[in-house]
Amino acid sequence: PEDVQEIHAASSCLKATCTALMAEGMEACRLACGGHGYSQLSGLPRLYTWATPCQTVEGENHVLWLQCARYLVKCVGMVTSDRSLLPAGVQYIQAWLTCDESISVLNNSDLIKDVSTLLTAFQCRAARQLSSASRELSSQLSRGLSQQQAWNLSHPWLIRAAKAHGEYLIVRGFADILNKPMSSSLKIVLHKEVLLYALWRIEQCSGDFLETITLTPSTLQDIHSLVSKLLTDLRPEAIRLVDSFSHNDGILHSALGCYDGDVYRRLFKWAKKAPLNKHEVTDGYYKHLRGLLKAKL
Repeated sequence: PEDVQEIHAASSCLKATCTALMAEGMEACRLACGGHGYSQLSGLPRLYTWATPCQTVEGENHVLWLQCARYLVKCVGMVTSDRSLLPAGVQYIQAWLTCDESISVLNNSDLIKDVSTLLTAFQCRAARQLSSASRELSSQLSRGLSQQQAWNLSHPWLIRAAKAHGEYLIVRGFADILNKPMSSSLKIVLHKEVLLYALWRIEQCSGDFLETITLTPSTLQDIHSLVSKLLTDLRPEAIRLVDSFSHNDGILHSALGCYDGDVYRRLFKWAKKAPLNKHEVTDGYYKHLRGLLKAKL
């Protein structure tokens, strides 16, 4: 039963976390393409409108994060009451919930290149966010509120804790993949990908890591520099990494993302097929504008 509860909590959390990251990433890609990204010919508006509903369908994201948070709060109770052994996916709570508040995991520039250290930082951040959520929930209950009222008022803290847990699970999954047998060339690229994802999330959520003292301000500056370097290093691999997912031209339906890279000839060819471009002068000119322009006022 405990495994079933953990699987439900993890799947709920990952569905919400991954779809939120997907929507954020797709919007970043659309904006990066400028006017082309706004055009239907890029395929991005169509993909975006297909993908973003995933944050709502099959479980609204905030509801799913709260389902995960309920399980995590239960785990905190198990740790503080009877020191029960927690399932593998949440054992970090046992290790970090009562850790030294002054500990600094990422305290020099060498450690930010080590995946196991980054994983530890995500564990500590998730445990501290969960600890804050548990304290807030207890505080609301101590005011005499009902369990449901206290839970509702604690939603912001609980959702932050669930998001932190989801990002920890993603980094842990990346780290597990690196331990599997693979060619040295592939491992180098995947290692850079893991570092880029983890450090990018630390950049985006630096307040969490600074708040929990897993990160120092000087190390954050080193992270900014390393993220920039990793983007430069991975840029030559970007097309091969994307092509490895085997998304064909029919699925993408994009003049920008076609396999042959012939962007502008394809844009021009597709634009000529648009109904408004069938004639050099549109029918609307003759129907509505020509008479006005030639009329004698």
